[in-house]
Formats: sequence, C-alpha cells, structure tokens
Amino acid sequence: MLDRSRKLWGRFKREKDGATAIEFAILALPFFALLFAIFELAIVFFLGSTLTHAMNESARDVRTGEFQSTCGGAEQFKTMVCGNMSTIGDCANLRIDVVTSPSGRFEPNLLPPTPQTLDPSTGQPQRLPDSYIQTSARDVVVVRAQYYHELAFPGSLTKLSNQPGNFRVITASTAFRNEPFPGGC
Repeated sequence: MLDRSRKLWGRFKREKDGATAIEFAILALPFFALLFAIFELAIVFFLGSTLTHAMNESARDVRTGEFQSTCGGAEQFKTMVCGNMSTIGDCANLRIDVVTSPSGRFEPNLLPPTPQTLDPSTGQPQRLPDSYIQTSARDVVVVRAQYYHELAFPGSLTKLSNQPGNFRVITASTAFRNEPFPGGC
C-alpha cells in the first residue's frame, strides 16, 4: 500500500496538465476584485468631477445675479445643476444647499451636516430637503451639491462607501461673495 501511494504521489508531482487552470483559479478572484474596484473608483471620480463642474457653473449664475433675476428657488437651481451635469447621473439623487452668512463673513458650520442614517421606508440614506436662500448683492454665499451614488460593488470590498446601505455621497461646494448687481425679484 505504501509503495502504491508513493507511485501515485510521484505521478501526481510529475503531471503538469491543468496547472495553469489551477493557478488562474487561485488568482482570478483577487484579480477581478481589484479590477472591479478600479472601475468603481473611476466612476466615483468621474461623477465627482462632473458634479463639481456642474455646481461651479450654476453657482456662477448666483454670484453674478443672473439666477436671482429669474426669481428661481431651490427646485430651479437644482434643475440648473442637473442640466449642467450633462445627463450623467440621476437628478433624483441630487440635493443642493445655497445659504448665506448672517454675519457677512465666511464662517464654519453654515451648511447642515449630512445625516448618517438609513431611511427605514426606502432603505436609502436619509436626506435633508434642498435648501435655497435668496441672496443679494455682496452677500457671502456657500453653495453645496451632494450626489448620492449607490455603489455597484460592496463597500466592504472597495472601501468607497461613506454612508450606510452601500452608498457614496459625492460632495462639491464653493464659497464666494456675490458681485454687486442690481436688485433681484
């Protein structure tokens, strides 16, 4: 019996058929996990740069007074930001804040914090409603756009999730003083 097992073991050591398939099977899982994580990261970066561009373009209209002359509110500003995103992303996942500083100076904590809880009815992160405060000439203004992106791959794999429920909140913000422009509405 011992002699037979030695022959079998010796034959097993010499046989090379299937070694490549076994090596590929061992390396395939980490390789594809890394590849999909790179794709997910690229999507997050692409959405982030698109959101930043869209928010900056829209905030420029607030800074120059063009948006105030249309007497628009939060929904119109959100529509403008969404239009500047070039139809990339779902506008239902976008929320905006446009606030002014009551003291006329740049101060921390002008924007509300982002909730870190799930809405039990939808299973998505809890979101505050959009906020828009009508601004005037020379006001200090802070504009923030947040896009709630549901990750395709588990956050435990990619480490990209910053909200419960495998979501990533992509945020773009800017602060400025409005230019002197004639009165709005």
